Amino acid sequence: MAYGLYSNMGNRFFHNFGTLVSFWIIIILLQAPLCVGEPITQVISTSPSWNTFTNEDGTGLYHEILGAIFNPLGIKVTHEYTNASRGLYMVQKGLADFYTCRNEIKDFPGLVLARHQMYEGKFFAMFPKVRVKDWQGVSSLANRKVVWRQGYYRESEFEVKLIVFEADSGVSALNQVILDRVDFYIDDLNLIRESISQNRLPFDMNDYRIEPVGKRTYHPVFNISVRGKAVMDLYDRGIDRLHRSGELRKIFKTWNHPYPAYDIP
Repeated sequence: MAYGLYSNMGNRFFHNFGTLVSFWIIIILLQAPLCVGEPITQVISTSPSWNTFTNEDGTGLYHEILGAIFNPLGIKVTHEYTNASRGLYMVQKGLADFYTCRNEIKDFPGLVLARHQMYEGKFFAMFPKVRVKDWQGVSSLANRKVVWRQGYYRESEFEVKLIVFEADSGVSALNQVILDRVDFYIDDLNLIRESISQNRLPFDMNDYRIEPVGKRTYHPVFNISVRGKAVMDLYDRGIDRLHRSGELRKIFKTWNHPYPAYDIP
């Protein structure tokens, strides 16, 4: 009988002890990080090659900014040149860490824009002078045919109703204006100039006009995964650091691009 009593006491002791150990294990786990990832030693960015932004020789505004952010942390930046649709797909599937710049991503689930922009600038309309004798700003685009690169703009960004066409490249969009198929080619000024330089159709630039029709900011696009958020945090903190030190302004000046109005105290 004494043996049974001691046995029951022992069972209760080990049961209570086990419960206490389990309790403290749960407490420790709740206080531990949700995920401990491997150190980030390399990031992959992706986008088309844009003149003075992502030149194929590794120079350009975006390349220099990303190098200034990640290289001092011992992180190598590798860039994959591709079109916008495939670049965003790569970020969605974890094949790249971020797409260099976009102003919105609501049609791409699982992606998020960084807080700080990489670029801020106007976008323009190029058109034949005979089309508009009295330029009245964006209102002159009302009910007219416009073309832009696929996915680059949205009709909601304009204050007037448009007849929209999309092209697979800037040169293709420019050619539609030259061939009199549409009235306006919409793009960033540097990209319009790039399209003109790559164009093969004969035309006289004196017969055309380029005017601003809007303004927006462009932010890198990241995946909402744990790694994506970690890389995005490094980017945003890097922009903050470069802005405060004045180094970021020097980079923009080097490439002759307007300095963004950063929301940094």
